[in-house]
Amino acid sequence: MLLADKRIELDARPASRRLAPVEVVMIGHCPSFDGSAEWKRLARDLAVLAEIAALGFTAEVERLRALDEGASEPEPGDGTLYALYRLPIPIRSLAYFQALFPQAFDTDGAYRSALAGRSAWLPAAVQDFFAGEDRGFGDTRTLWIIRVPESDGVRAFLPQPNTSLIEPSELGAFERALLIERAGILALPDLERLMVPRALPDVPRVRLENPEPVFLPCGTEIDDTHRERRRSEEMLGAEPALAPIDIVPPIVRALARLRPDMQCLLTLPLDQRPRDELPAPSREFLEHIARIAGEVGSEAGGGAAVAPHAELAEKLRHLQLLWPYLRSEDQPLASPCGLVAGMQARVSQRHGVWRSIAGRPLPGAALPWPPVTQQQATALREVPGVTVLLTRAGKLQVDDEALCAPCLPAADLRRMSAAQRAQEHWRSAEVMRFMGWLRRGLQALGEQLVFDADPRDPRPELALRAFFERLHEAGALRGARPESAYRIREIPSPESTIAFEIEIAPAYPIDRLRLTFLHDRHVAVTETRIEAVDG
Repeated sequence: MLLADKRIELDARPASRRLAPVEVVMIGHCPSFDGSAEWKRLARDLAVLAEIAALGFTAEVERLRALDEGASEPEPGDGTLYALYRLPIPIRSLAYFQALFPQAFDTDGAYRSALAGRSAWLPAAVQDFFAGEDRGFGDTRTLWIIRVPESDGVRAFLPQPNTSLIEPSELGAFERALLIERAGILALPDLERLMVPRALPDVPRVRLENPEPVFLPCGTEIDDTHRERRRSEEMLGAEPALAPIDIVPPIVRALARLRPDMQCLLTLPLDQRPRDELPAPSREFLEHIARIAGEVGSEAGGGAAVAPHAELAEKLRHLQLLWPYLRSEDQPLASPCGLVAGMQARVSQRHGVWRSIAGRPLPGAALPWPPVTQQQATALREVPGVTVLLTRAGKLQVDDEALCAPCLPAADLRRMSAAQRAQEHWRSAEVMRFMGWLRRGLQALGEQLVFDADPRDPRPELALRAFFERLHEAGALRGARPESAYRIREIPSPESTIAFEIEIAPAYPIDRLRLTFLHDRHVAVTETRIEAVDG
C-alpha cells in the first residue's frame, strides 16, 4: 500500500509471537473410536511443528511431514505418531484441540466409575483452561497437551526413577513435559480420574420396596436405578493397581531433581469408605501427606533420630493439592485443575506471576462437589495445606492458594526453627510460582551470556539490574525506589566465573529472597540458587 506521493509505504508483516509468562502442561487421555487423531492437521502446521522440534523431537516432526507427503515405507513407531501419543503439542485455543482430537468429547474411555462415568477428563480440563468471555488478541496463554494411551493405565502418568533428559525420544510422557522450558505448571486430570474408586457411590438412593412380580414380554428392559447389578457388563471391575499414596513420591522427586521451578496440581483422591453420605477426601492420603509435611526441616540421614520422610518432605513444595472436584450438567464429576491452571496463567499474564488467584471468580457454571463449608476449607488449608474451591455469592472461587510444605529450599528449612517453618506465609503457592518464574528468567538470561560473557564485562550486572527494575515497575517488588526493592552484589569468584548475590523484597507475601546467580563461561553452565531471608 502506498500513501501520498509514494514516499510512505506500508508493508504488513506478522507480529512476533508474545510469550506467556507461565505455560501449562497437561497429560491425559483423548479417546476416539479407533484410537487415531487428526495427525495430518498437525503435520501441515509448520509453526507448531517448529515448536515441537525445538524440544528435541526433530525426527518425529520430519516423519510426520514425510507421512503427510505420502511416504510408503512403514517404519516402527508410525502407529504412535498416527495417534499423536506422548508428543508435546502446544494448544492456544479450544478449537485447535478439537481439530486435532475431534472425538475426544464424545467418546467414552476404558475406565468407568460410578461417580465419574466413562468420559475422559483431559478434554474438559482443556475447555476449562480456555473458558471465559474475555479472550482476545492479548491472551497469550499456552497449554501443552501430551496424549497417553489408556492401555498404559496409571504408569503412563508417572516418571521413571533416575531418568535424564538427554534423549527426548526415549522419555515417557512425564519427562517429556519437563522439556518445555517455559512451563511452570503441570496437571494430570486423567490420573485423578483413574484414582476415583470404581464402586464409590454418590448420595445413597432411597431403598424401595420390592415390586410385585408380574409377567412382561421378552426383551423388556427394567431398570429403576435401584436394583442390584448382576450382569457382567454392569460390573465395574477392579481398582487401579497403584494406591494414591504411592503417586506423590515419584512426582515430587522428579520435579525437584529435573525441574525445581515447576509445580504439579493434584486433586485429593476420594475415600473408598467415607464416614458420611457424601464423598470425602481420603483420610489415609491426608494423614500420609501430613505425616510427611511434619518432618520438614528434619535431617534425612545420620544422627540418632532419623526422619524417614525428611528427604521427601523437602520436595513437597512442588505439589499443590486441590479440593474438591467439580460437577455440572455436562460432567457428573470433573477435575478442577483446568479452571485453576487457566486462572493461574491468566493472572500471571495480566497482573504478574507473583499474584494469587484467591478470591477471583472462576469462569463456567460448574459447582464444587462435594460442597465444602468455610470451616472445612480452613481445616484443610491448615492441615495438611490444600487449595480449596468454594462458592461465594454464587461464584466459584479459590479460598486460598496453600501448599502442604514451605516453599523454601532445603537449606533454609533446616536453618529455621519449627515455629518459623509453621508460619503460614511460607506455604503460599503464588510465592513458589514466582520463585520458579525467577529461576527460569535468570536461566534464560545466563544462557544469553554463554558465549560472549567476560568476568570484567559490566553487561551481566546491567542486564540483572534492568531485569529487576522491570519487576519493580510492574509491582512485584516493594519499595519507593529500586534501591529499596533489590540489591545486587558481585561475589569474588574464579577467573572464568561470574557470580552475583541478589536480594529482593517481594510485594507478596514474604519478606526477602536472596538469589545467587552463577555463570561459568568455560563450561557454559548457568545456575541460580534461591534462599529466603525472614526479617
